[in-house]
Amino acid sequence: MRKTILLISTVFVTLGGCNNEKMPSAANFAKAIDQYLANHGQVCALVDQAFPANVTLPEQKQQTGIGPQAVALEQAGLVHGNNTTAVVHGLMDALSGPTAPQPVRRYELTDKGRQYFRQTLVGLGQAGEFCYGQKSVDSIVKWTEPAATGPYTQSEVTYSYKIVNLAAWAQQPKIQQAFPDIRSTLQDASKPDQIAGLVLTNKGWEVPEQ
Repeated sequence: MRKTILLISTVFVTLGGCNNEKMPSAANFAKAIDQYLANHGQVCALVDQAFPANVTLPEQKQQTGIGPQAVALEQAGLVHGNNTTAVVHGLMDALSGPTAPQPVRRYELTDKGRQYFRQTLVGLGQAGEFCYGQKSVDSIVKWTEPAATGPYTQSEVTYSYKIVNLAAWAQQPKIQQAFPDIRSTLQDASKPDQIAGLVLTNKGWEVPEQ
């Protein structure tokens, strides 16, 4: 008899644990959003050129763009630059004909830079990103009462995030000046204004893939 009671109790505890995953709660919502951020929450600074990058003299004099970005990255130890000459291809090359070599500062990734760099595509060309951290849920602020929308039960969750594994170089003032997106991303951490739409599935709450 006692074994039967224990068995029934175990079944109820097990079922209760499964049902709890479908309850609207801060813990369940944080888990679902963190699972989504694990794949989509990496924070990176975009550089609109592939590496090695040839920065022309006019670009070096600009206040924004690859010129000041490359200088800041070099000071942070992520790239190394040297003066040379190169043929720099532009969008109008097909119309204007061959371009003569010109003075440039060529920047190449250092060993440290390769740890954070990844190649990406921007429009029709190659570009790069330096990734400096990962978003994670800091706190669940509030959520709407779950409601049926068509075949789904949904809830809109407001939360704040934090940056984990934050690279030290991303905190440098000159880096944040050259990459305003880094500064704004770090400043927005812990602000309770992030919104995620969650859907209830047979496995619990999830953030749908975009």
